Amino acid sequence: MKNIQLSALAMSFLLLTACQENLEKAMQQSTCSFANVVHPRSVQYQRIVDKFMQAGAVGVSITIKTPEGVWSTTAGKADLPNHINLSPCHTLGIGSISKTVSAATILKLQEEGKLHIDDLASKYLSDEYTKHISNLDKATIRHLLQHTSGIRDYLGIRGILNIHNQSVKAQSAKENLRTIFDKKALFEVGSQWSYSNTNYLILALIIENITGKSAYEVVTEKIIQPLHLQNTYASSTRPASLSRGYYDSFNNGMMRDLTKFDYYAVGGQDMLDGGLVSNSFDLAIFMEALKTNQLLKPSSIALMEAPTNLQIDDIPENLSYIKDYGLGLFLLDIDGKKGIGHGGNVHCFNGVAYYFPEQKVSIAILLNSYSKKLDEVLYDKETLKMAF
Repeated sequence: MKNIQLSALAMSFLLLTACQENLEKAMQQSTCSFANVVHPRSVQYQRIVDKFMQAGAVGVSITIKTPEGVWSTTAGKADLPNHINLSPCHTLGIGSISKTVSAATILKLQEEGKLHIDDLASKYLSDEYTKHISNLDKATIRHLLQHTSGIRDYLGIRGILNIHNQSVKAQSAKENLRTIFDKKALFEVGSQWSYSNTNYLILALIIENITGKSAYEVVTEKIIQPLHLQNTYASSTRPASLSRGYYDSFNNGMMRDLTKFDYYAVGGQDMLDGGLVSNSFDLAIFMEALKTNQLLKPSSIALMEAPTNLQIDDIPENLSYIKDYGLGLFLLDIDGKKGIGHGGNVHCFNGVAYYFPEQKVSIAILLNSYSKKLDEVLYDKETLKMAF
Protein backbone atom coordinates (compact mmCIF):
# COMPACT_ATOMS: atom_id res chain seq x y z
CA MET A 1 0.00 0.00 0.00
CA LYS A 2 1.11 3.49 -0.77
CA ASN A 3 1.12 6.33 1.74
CA ILE A 4 -0.33 9.56 0.42
CA GLN A 5 0.11 12.83 2.32
CA LEU A 6 -3.06 14.89 2.64
CA SER A 7 -1.90 18.39 3.62
CA ALA A 8 -5.35 19.56 4.76
CA LEU A 9 -5.21 17.18 7.72
CA ALA A 10 -1.44 16.75 8.03
CA MET A 11 -1.91 13.01 8.22
CA SER A 12 -1.19 10.01 6.05
CA PHE A 13 -3.85 7.85 4.53
CA LEU A 14 -3.41 4.37 3.09
CA LEU A 15 -4.52 3.35 -0.33
CA LEU A 16 -7.61 1.17 0.10
CA THR A 17 -8.04 -0.16 -3.42
CA ALA A 18 -6.36 0.02 -6.80
CA CYS A 19 -8.24 2.15 -9.31
CA GLN A 20 -9.12 1.05 -12.80
CA GLU A 21 -6.83 1.91 -15.72
CA ASN A 22 -9.08 4.73 -16.92
CA LEU A 23 -8.63 6.52 -13.58
CA GLU A 24 -4.84 6.52 -13.51
CA LYS A 25 -4.67 10.06 -14.85
CA ALA A 26 -6.98 11.30 -12.14
CA MET A 27 -4.87 9.54 -9.51
CA GLN A 28 -1.74 11.29 -10.74
CA GLN A 29 -3.43 14.68 -10.48
CA SER A 30 -5.05 14.36 -7.06
CA THR A 31 -5.14 12.54 -3.77
CA CYS A 32 -8.06 10.18 -4.30
CA SER A 33 -7.53 7.65 -1.55
CA PHE A 34 -8.31 7.52 2.10
CA ALA A 35 -8.23 4.92 4.81
CA ASN A 36 -10.44 3.68 7.57
CA VAL A 37 -8.91 4.09 10.97
CA VAL A 38 -9.85 1.43 13.48
CA HIS A 39 -13.01 3.27 14.41
CA PRO A 40 -14.94 2.11 17.48
CA ARG A 41 -18.21 2.33 15.53
CA SER A 42 -17.01 0.82 12.25
CA VAL A 43 -19.41 -2.12 12.48
CA GLN A 44 -22.31 0.27 13.06
CA TYR A 45 -21.22 2.46 10.13
CA GLN A 46 -20.95 -0.54 7.83
CA ARG A 47 -24.65 -1.15 8.45
CA ILE A 48 -25.36 2.17 6.72
CA VAL A 49 -23.57 0.92 3.62
CA ASP A 50 -25.45 -2.37 3.80
CA LYS A 51 -28.74 -0.50 4.10
CA PHE A 52 -28.14 1.32 0.82
CA MET A 53 -26.94 -1.75 -1.03
CA GLN A 54 -29.97 -3.72 0.14
CA ALA A 55 -32.17 -0.88 -1.14
CA GLY A 56 -30.72 -1.31 -4.62
CA ALA A 57 -27.88 1.22 -4.82
CA VAL A 58 -25.50 0.75 -7.73
CA GLY A 59 -22.74 2.46 -5.77
CA VAL A 60 -22.35 4.44 -2.56
CA SER A 61 -19.56 6.56 -1.06
CA ILE A 62 -19.76 7.32 2.67
CA THR A 63 -17.49 9.27 5.02
CA ILE A 64 -18.11 9.86 8.72
CA LYS A 65 -15.68 12.03 10.65
CA THR A 66 -15.86 12.02 14.43
CA PRO A 67 -13.45 12.92 17.27
CA GLU A 68 -12.34 9.26 17.17
CA GLY A 69 -11.21 9.53 13.56
CA VAL A 70 -12.34 9.24 9.95
CA TRP A 71 -14.29 6.27 8.65
CA SER A 72 -14.70 6.22 4.90
CA THR A 73 -15.62 3.59 2.36
CA THR A 74 -17.20 2.85 -1.01
CA ALA A 75 -19.31 -0.06 -2.17
CA GLY A 76 -20.93 -1.24 -5.37
CA LYS A 77 -20.15 -0.31 -8.95
CA ALA A 78 -19.10 2.85 -10.79
CA ASP A 79 -19.80 1.29 -14.19
CA LEU A 80 -22.16 -1.68 -14.43
CA PRO A 81 -21.51 -3.04 -17.95
CA ASN A 82 -17.75 -2.76 -17.54
CA HIS A 83 -17.81 -4.23 -14.01
CA ILE A 84 -15.83 -1.35 -12.51
CA ASN A 85 -16.06 -1.09 -8.74
CA LEU A 86 -16.79 2.28 -7.17
CA SER A 87 -13.52 3.29 -5.53
CA PRO A 88 -12.14 6.21 -3.52
CA CYS A 89 -10.77 7.52 -6.82
CA HIS A 90 -14.26 8.03 -8.21
CA THR A 91 -16.13 11.31 -7.91
CA LEU A 92 -19.88 11.87 -8.09
CA GLY A 93 -22.22 14.73 -8.84
CA ILE A 94 -23.26 16.46 -5.62
CA GLY A 95 -26.29 18.35 -6.93
CA SER A 96 -27.61 21.03 -4.60
CA ILE A 97 -24.91 20.46 -2.00
CA SER A 98 -23.20 22.85 -4.42
CA LYS A 99 -25.40 25.59 -2.94
CA THR A 100 -23.63 25.36 0.42
CA VAL A 101 -20.24 25.73 -1.29
CA SER A 102 -21.61 28.65 -3.31
CA ALA A 103 -23.08 30.38 -0.25
CA ALA A 104 -19.72 30.08 1.52
CA THR A 105 -18.11 31.74 -1.49
CA ILE A 106 -20.52 34.69 -1.26
CA LEU A 107 -19.79 35.08 2.48
CA LYS A 108 -16.07 34.98 1.71
CA LEU A 109 -16.51 37.83 -0.78
CA GLN A 110 -18.40 39.77 1.88
CA GLU A 111 -15.51 39.28 4.31
CA GLU A 112 -13.23 40.73 1.62
CA GLY A 113 -15.45 43.81 1.32
CA LYS A 114 -16.54 43.09 -2.24
CA LEU A 115 -20.27 42.91 -1.50
CA HIS A 116 -22.80 42.84 1.31
CA ILE A 117 -25.57 40.29 1.45
CA ASP A 118 -28.13 43.02 2.14
CA ASP A 119 -27.22 44.83 -1.07
CA LEU A 120 -29.80 44.67 -3.82
CA ALA A 121 -28.79 41.97 -6.26
CA SER A 122 -29.43 44.44 -9.08
CA LYS A 123 -26.42 46.46 -7.90
CA TYR A 124 -24.17 43.79 -9.41
CA LEU A 125 -26.21 42.79 -12.47
CA SER A 126 -26.80 44.15 -15.94
CA ASP A 127 -30.20 45.53 -16.95
CA GLU A 128 -30.72 42.51 -19.21
CA TYR A 129 -31.44 40.37 -16.16
CA THR A 130 -32.88 42.93 -13.76
CA LYS A 131 -35.54 44.12 -16.21
CA HIS A 132 -36.61 40.68 -17.40
CA ILE A 133 -36.62 38.58 -14.20
CA SER A 134 -39.55 39.43 -11.96
CA ASN A 135 -38.60 40.47 -8.38
CA LEU A 136 -34.91 40.82 -9.22
CA ASP A 137 -35.11 44.60 -8.87
CA LYS A 138 -36.24 44.17 -5.23
CA ALA A 139 -34.38 41.08 -4.06
CA THR A 140 -31.19 41.31 -2.00
CA ILE A 141 -28.33 38.83 -2.12
CA ARG A 142 -29.62 37.48 1.22
CA HIS A 143 -33.03 36.80 -0.35
CA LEU A 144 -31.32 34.81 -3.10
CA LEU A 145 -29.22 32.81 -0.65
CA GLN A 146 -32.17 31.87 1.54
CA HIS A 147 -34.77 31.26 -1.20
CA THR A 148 -37.07 34.09 -0.17
CA SER A 149 -36.76 36.07 -3.41
CA GLY A 150 -39.95 34.70 -4.95
CA ILE A 151 -38.09 34.31 -8.25
CA ARG A 152 -39.40 31.48 -10.37
CA ASP A 153 -37.39 28.26 -10.68
CA TYR A 154 -36.00 27.70 -14.17
CA LEU A 155 -36.25 23.95 -13.54
CA GLY A 156 -39.99 23.63 -13.90
CA ILE A 157 -41.74 20.73 -15.58
CA ARG A 158 -40.98 22.14 -19.03
CA GLY A 159 -37.31 22.58 -18.19
CA ILE A 160 -37.00 18.99 -17.01
CA LEU A 161 -38.79 17.71 -20.12
CA ASN A 162 -36.42 19.70 -22.32
CA ILE A 163 -33.48 17.99 -20.63
CA HIS A 164 -34.96 14.55 -21.18
CA ASN A 165 -35.89 15.14 -24.80
CA GLN A 166 -32.37 16.50 -25.31
CA SER A 167 -33.53 19.85 -26.69
CA VAL A 168 -31.18 21.56 -24.22
CA LYS A 169 -27.70 20.34 -23.39
CA ALA A 170 -25.45 21.73 -20.68
CA GLN A 171 -26.64 25.32 -20.83
CA SER A 172 -24.73 27.93 -18.86
CA ALA A 173 -26.15 29.86 -15.92
CA LYS A 174 -26.78 32.83 -18.23
CA GLU A 175 -28.59 30.71 -20.81
CA ASN A 176 -30.79 29.05 -18.21
CA LEU A 177 -31.73 32.40 -16.67
CA ARG A 178 -33.04 33.62 -20.01
CA THR A 179 -35.63 30.82 -20.00
CA ILE A 180 -37.57 32.60 -17.22
CA PHE A 181 -37.44 36.11 -18.71
CA ASP A 182 -40.71 38.02 -18.29
CA LYS A 183 -42.38 35.26 -16.29
CA LYS A 184 -44.36 36.16 -13.20
CA ALA A 185 -42.74 35.87 -9.76
CA LEU A 186 -44.16 33.41 -7.23
CA PHE A 187 -44.71 35.92 -4.40
CA GLU A 188 -43.54 39.23 -3.00
CA VAL A 189 -39.89 39.38 -2.00
CA GLY A 190 -39.31 38.17 1.56
CA SER A 191 -42.91 37.19 2.24
CA GLN A 192 -42.53 33.42 1.79
CA TRP A 193 -39.97 30.65 1.35
CA SER A 194 -39.77 28.62 -1.85
CA TYR A 195 -36.80 26.63 -3.07
CA SER A 196 -35.64 27.99 -6.43
CA ASN A 197 -32.49 26.90 -8.25
CA THR A 198 -32.64 30.18 -10.17
CA ASN A 199 -31.42 32.07 -7.10
CA TYR A 200 -28.02 30.42 -7.27
CA LEU A 201 -27.61 31.02 -10.99
CA ILE A 202 -28.13 34.72 -10.30
CA LEU A 203 -25.50 34.49 -7.56
CA ALA A 204 -23.12 33.04 -10.14
CA LEU A 205 -23.58 36.15 -12.30
CA ILE A 206 -23.02 38.40 -9.30
CA ILE A 207 -19.76 36.61 -8.50
CA GLU A 208 -18.61 36.93 -12.10
CA ASN A 209 -19.45 40.64 -12.31
CA ILE A 210 -17.73 41.45 -9.02
CA THR A 211 -14.52 39.51 -9.63
CA GLY A 212 -14.14 39.53 -13.41
CA LYS A 213 -13.69 35.75 -13.27
CA SER A 214 -16.06 32.88 -13.84
CA ALA A 215 -18.03 31.82 -10.77
CA TYR A 216 -16.44 28.38 -10.99
CA GLU A 217 -12.96 29.92 -10.89
CA VAL A 218 -13.86 31.93 -7.79
CA VAL A 219 -15.36 28.92 -5.99
CA THR A 220 -12.16 27.04 -6.74
CA GLU A 221 -9.96 29.87 -5.43
CA LYS A 222 -12.00 30.70 -2.32
CA ILE A 223 -13.14 27.27 -1.17
CA ILE A 224 -11.67 24.27 -2.96
CA GLN A 225 -8.00 25.26 -2.99
CA PRO A 226 -7.72 26.67 0.57
CA LEU A 227 -9.22 23.46 1.99
CA HIS A 228 -7.13 21.25 -0.34
CA LEU A 229 -10.24 19.47 -1.58
CA GLN A 230 -8.37 17.51 -4.20
CA ASN A 231 -11.39 15.56 -5.43
CA THR A 232 -13.80 18.48 -5.77
CA TYR A 233 -14.38 20.18 -9.11
CA ALA A 234 -16.17 23.39 -10.07
CA SER A 235 -15.90 23.13 -13.83
CA SER A 236 -17.95 22.55 -16.94
CA THR A 237 -15.39 19.87 -17.84
CA ARG A 238 -16.18 16.62 -16.07
CA PRO A 239 -13.22 14.85 -14.42
CA ALA A 240 -12.03 11.46 -15.66
CA SER A 241 -12.82 10.14 -12.18
CA LEU A 242 -16.58 10.74 -12.50
CA SER A 243 -18.70 7.64 -11.90
CA ARG A 244 -21.49 6.68 -14.25
CA GLY A 245 -24.96 7.59 -12.98
CA TYR A 246 -28.03 5.36 -12.89
CA TYR A 247 -31.76 5.96 -12.55
CA ASP A 248 -34.63 3.61 -11.74
CA SER A 249 -37.17 5.20 -14.06
CA PHE A 250 -40.06 2.86 -13.27
CA ASN A 251 -39.28 1.99 -9.62
CA ASN A 252 -38.91 -1.65 -10.58
CA GLY A 253 -35.27 -2.13 -9.57
CA MET A 254 -33.97 -1.79 -13.12
CA MET A 255 -31.27 0.88 -13.25
CA ARG A 256 -30.66 2.75 -16.52
CA ASP A 257 -27.47 4.68 -17.25
CA LEU A 258 -28.66 8.28 -17.57
CA THR A 259 -25.34 9.99 -16.89
CA LYS A 260 -25.81 12.20 -19.93
CA PHE A 261 -28.97 13.73 -18.47
CA ASP A 262 -27.06 14.88 -15.40
CA TYR A 263 -24.59 16.53 -17.73
CA TYR A 264 -27.35 18.14 -19.77
CA ALA A 265 -28.93 19.50 -16.57
CA VAL A 266 -25.90 20.98 -14.79
CA GLY A 267 -22.95 20.54 -17.15
CA GLY A 268 -22.86 24.15 -18.33
CA GLN A 269 -20.67 27.02 -17.15
CA ASP A 270 -21.17 28.39 -13.63
CA MET A 271 -24.09 26.18 -12.64
CA LEU A 272 -23.77 26.95 -8.95
CA ASP A 273 -27.18 25.50 -8.17
CA GLY A 274 -25.96 21.92 -8.63
CA GLY A 275 -23.00 21.53 -10.96
CA LEU A 276 -20.13 20.62 -8.63
CA VAL A 277 -18.48 17.18 -8.49
CA SER A 278 -16.85 15.69 -5.39
CA ASN A 279 -16.59 12.61 -3.19
CA SER A 280 -17.85 11.91 0.31
CA PHE A 281 -14.44 12.40 1.90
CA ASP A 282 -14.04 15.96 0.61
CA LEU A 283 -17.60 16.87 1.57
CA ALA A 284 -17.15 15.63 5.13
CA ILE A 285 -13.97 17.72 5.42
CA PHE A 286 -15.72 20.76 3.91
CA MET A 287 -18.69 20.62 6.28
CA GLU A 288 -16.48 20.39 9.35
CA ALA A 289 -14.18 23.16 8.10
CA LEU A 290 -17.16 25.41 7.43
CA LYS A 291 -18.49 25.15 10.96
CA THR A 292 -15.12 25.20 12.76
CA ASN A 293 -13.93 28.54 11.32
CA GLN A 294 -11.28 27.05 9.06
CA LEU A 295 -12.85 28.83 6.12
CA LEU A 296 -15.05 31.69 7.32
CA LYS A 297 -15.23 33.96 10.34
CA PRO A 298 -17.67 33.06 13.15
CA SER A 299 -19.79 36.08 12.20
CA SER A 300 -20.19 34.71 8.67
CA ILE A 301 -21.20 31.28 9.96
CA ALA A 302 -23.75 32.95 12.22
CA LEU A 303 -25.26 34.62 9.17
CA MET A 304 -25.39 31.34 7.29
CA GLU A 305 -27.19 29.69 10.20
CA ALA A 306 -29.71 32.48 10.78
CA PRO A 307 -33.19 31.00 10.15
CA THR A 308 -35.74 32.54 7.82
CA ASN A 309 -38.49 31.93 10.41
CA LEU A 310 -40.81 31.29 7.48
CA GLN A 311 -42.86 28.16 7.02
CA ILE A 312 -41.31 25.58 4.73
CA ASP A 313 -44.29 24.01 3.01
CA ASP A 314 -44.74 20.47 1.75
CA ILE A 315 -42.07 18.88 3.95
CA PRO A 316 -42.78 15.12 4.06
CA GLU A 317 -43.21 13.53 7.46
CA ASN A 318 -39.90 11.69 7.16
CA LEU A 319 -38.14 15.07 6.76
CA SER A 320 -39.65 16.67 9.85
CA TYR A 321 -36.13 17.03 11.25
CA ILE A 322 -35.61 19.87 8.75
CA LYS A 323 -36.56 22.92 10.81
CA ASP A 324 -35.60 25.90 8.65
CA TYR A 325 -33.22 27.23 6.02
CA GLY A 326 -30.32 29.62 6.47
CA LEU A 327 -27.99 30.79 3.70
CA GLY A 328 -27.32 27.72 1.58
CA LEU A 329 -27.94 25.49 4.59
CA PHE A 330 -30.81 23.46 5.96
CA LEU A 331 -31.08 23.66 9.74
CA LEU A 332 -31.62 20.22 11.26
CA ASP A 333 -32.73 18.75 14.57
CA ILE A 334 -32.51 14.97 14.85
CA ASP A 335 -33.85 13.99 18.27
CA GLY A 336 -32.17 16.99 19.87
CA LYS A 337 -28.98 16.74 17.85
CA LYS A 338 -28.80 20.00 15.91
CA GLY A 339 -26.96 20.16 12.64
CA ILE A 340 -26.47 22.01 9.37
CA GLY A 341 -26.04 20.86 5.81
CA HIS A 342 -27.68 20.22 2.49
CA GLY A 343 -28.95 17.45 0.27
CA GLY A 344 -28.48 17.23 -3.46
CA ASN A 345 -29.97 15.38 -6.39
CA VAL A 346 -29.53 15.70 -10.14
CA HIS A 347 -31.28 12.77 -11.83
CA CYS A 348 -28.77 9.96 -11.20
CA PHE A 349 -26.68 11.34 -8.36
CA ASN A 350 -28.08 11.82 -4.87
CA GLY A 351 -26.51 12.69 -1.53
CA VAL A 352 -26.32 14.60 1.73
CA ALA A 353 -23.55 16.39 3.63
CA TYR A 354 -24.23 17.33 7.27
CA TYR A 355 -22.33 18.51 10.33
CA PHE A 356 -23.46 18.23 13.95
CA PRO A 357 -21.33 20.62 16.03
CA GLU A 358 -22.13 19.40 19.55
CA GLN A 359 -21.23 15.84 18.62
CA LYS A 360 -18.45 17.00 16.26
CA VAL A 361 -19.76 14.56 13.67
CA SER A 362 -19.52 15.17 9.94
CA ILE A 363 -21.35 12.79 7.62
CA ALA A 364 -21.41 12.72 3.83
CA ILE A 365 -23.23 10.14 1.72
CA LEU A 366 -23.15 10.12 -2.08
CA LEU A 367 -24.99 7.73 -4.39
CA ASN A 368 -24.46 7.21 -8.11
CA SER A 369 -28.01 5.92 -8.50
CA TYR A 370 -31.51 7.18 -7.85
CA SER A 371 -34.76 5.45 -6.98
CA LYS A 372 -37.64 6.32 -4.73
CA LYS A 373 -36.55 3.63 -2.29
CA LEU A 374 -32.97 4.89 -2.15
CA ASP A 375 -34.21 8.43 -1.64
CA GLU A 376 -36.27 7.28 1.34
CA VAL A 377 -33.26 5.55 2.89
CA LEU A 378 -31.01 8.56 2.31
CA TYR A 379 -33.31 10.98 4.10
CA ASP A 380 -34.56 8.57 6.75
CA LYS A 381 -33.82 9.90 10.21
CA GLU A 382 -32.90 6.39 11.35
CA THR A 383 -30.19 6.19 8.68
CA LEU A 384 -28.64 9.45 9.88
CA LYS A 385 -28.87 8.44 13.54
CA MET A 386 -26.57 5.52 12.79
CA ALA A 387 -23.73 8.04 12.39
CA PHE A 388 -23.77 8.88 16.10
